[in-house]
Amino acid sequence: MLANALANLTRGEPSGLDAYIVPVETEVSIDGTETRVHCYFVGIDGNGRPRISQFIERICEHIVDYAIPRSRIHEANDHQQRTGSSHKWVRLANEAKDLFTDLANTGEGGELILFVLAEYILRLPQIICKMSLKTSPRMHYHGADGVHAGVDAETGLLSLYWGESKMYADVARAISTCLSSLAPYLRDTEARDAAGHRDIKLLSSFVDLNDPDVEAAIKAYLDPDNPAFNRLQYCGLAFVGFDSDVYPPEGQKAIAEHVTEAVRTSVDKWRAHIGTRIVAENIARFDIHFICMPFPSVDAFRGRFLSAIGARHVST
Repeated sequence: MLANALANLTRGEPSGLDAYIVPVETEVSIDGTETRVHCYFVGIDGNGRPRISQFIERICEHIVDYAIPRSRIHEANDHQQRTGSSHKWVRLANEAKDLFTDLANTGEGGELILFVLAEYILRLPQIICKMSLKTSPRMHYHGADGVHAGVDAETGLLSLYWGESKMYADVARAISTCLSSLAPYLRDTEARDAAGHRDIKLLSSFVDLNDPDVEAAIKAYLDPDNPAFNRLQYCGLAFVGFDSDVYPPEGQKAIAEHVTEAVRTSVDKWRAHIGTRIVAENIARFDIHFICMPFPSVDAFRGRFLSAIGARHVST
């Protein structure tokens, strides 16, 4: 079954992030929509410090999974098993790092978080490595920030999840810009000039799951001339990171229970803004997973992320 095949393609284990992020709310519905909100914050160490740098290092351990097609990962794994040498793994890691931009305002850290949470927690595998299609590391690629897939347990429809992430100091701006970027991929998808039209073409050509049978099945769903196309539904994945005073000022000791309560107090306000923007964007009827994560400073996160991926210098 396609559902089992896709489930087996997910990487990581849900518990693999337990030391780094703390769930406060998960699968919380927004009335009048098909959206479910998930809210996490970065874990606090024994000295009362948010583990931002360690969290960044943890997600950066997945840059190969995120940026390199599965077939090449399989080749490297096969080569190591045959020869005992890990040099092809090192080569892939270097290639993955080189695909990331060094721009100071990069949003690729948020895109990587979205990828990791989609695979680890939501169990939705990425079905195309768009990073590998970049023509220059000095720019972001065009189109959705990620494309994942799953099978709806109730209807049996293939769910194609368009992903968008935004990280801004202001939570309202992060939510609004994220949903305004995501909405075109869910609406008006049949027109040739629709936002997702080019990405569908890319998927049809570059889907890489290292399994010819699963790839053929996915391509059938993407073909408008195939009856399977009528069993395809578009869904959304959204991630927003933003500055928040749920953490105490720098230099003061954070207490995990206090941060949890502060986040829980703020969730209703964040969820209300998400609901308002979803209705305004006319995407209330689409299945959307919306993930919120407050940070002490998203600008500081970007700087540490660039350092973690080995950016030689930061461009403006």
